[in-house]
Amino acid sequence: MKQKEKAIIETAIKLFAKKGYNSTSVQEIAKECQISKGAFYIYFKSKEALLLSVLHYYYDKVFTRIHKIQTENDNPRDAYRKQLIVFFENILEHKEFIQMQFMERPLPVNGEIEAFAKKMRSATLRLHIENIRNIYGKDIDPYSAELCFMISGMSEVYLELMILLHHSFDLHTLAGHILNRLDDLANGMMKRKEKSLISIEKADEWFGPFYTFDPLKEALIKEMRIKADKHFDGAPPSDLTESLDILEDELKKRQPKNAIIKGMLLNIKEYEALRKEADKLDRLVKRSS
Repeated sequence: MKQKEKAIIETAIKLFAKKGYNSTSVQEIAKECQISKGAFYIYFKSKEALLLSVLHYYYDKVFTRIHKIQTENDNPRDAYRKQLIVFFENILEHKEFIQMQFMERPLPVNGEIEAFAKKMRSATLRLHIENIRNIYGKDIDPYSAELCFMISGMSEVYLELMILLHHSFDLHTLAGHILNRLDDLANGMMKRKEKSLISIEKADEWFGPFYTFDPLKEALIKEMRIKADKHFDGAPPSDLTESLDILEDELKKRQPKNAIIKGMLLNIKEYEALRKEADKLDRLVKRSS
């Protein structure tokens, strides 16, 4: 992203939060950025296109930090707690902008914005599902979707209390409290062995697909590609590039073949610069298989 494009997006976030989307003009955004209205349209074809870029910017900022936490922590419970803290922190950091979305209607809705909203919802639910399985193992699978919706709903209630009603909570305490409630729910469901009202298949139909490429694995492969380019001055060996491509393609499949994944990871681990990320990805694959 170009520096000027980023500056326009960050300025728009502030103005949308202060005045509302509908009351903020392109001219005001351009003036605040010290550019002409014509220069604005070099970067964004419309205010609606800018709003979509703002939403993507916010999403990438939040989930880049969340994925980094997962790849740097071996303890799944600690990772989830830290991710919840980051999730709340980032929303509260932009609470005026979030509040604008709650209060101002109608915001523009088109195919791209609808697709983004679905992506954001799916990514948030997947964040919960992946962590629930990492903590409790395969025994939780019949209940993972329902637990995911419960935790998501609980989180939304606390966010509404903080954003709309201006209550405050210590985020470390709040994340621990949510994890404790998750323990109560998960252990109770597994102990009673009752049938879940919402299966993972049904959740996948409504809000998925949840079986798409795991964003944590995606983040590790992206990091390996960046390191490979940097280590080899933009020209990594062809066998390394092919191994990363084959590995990524296989991991995107609903039923990936472990033999292929294992072979590609062994190839990648021959390069010391990428071994740390390859080891983390190996552990993540074994944990989810």
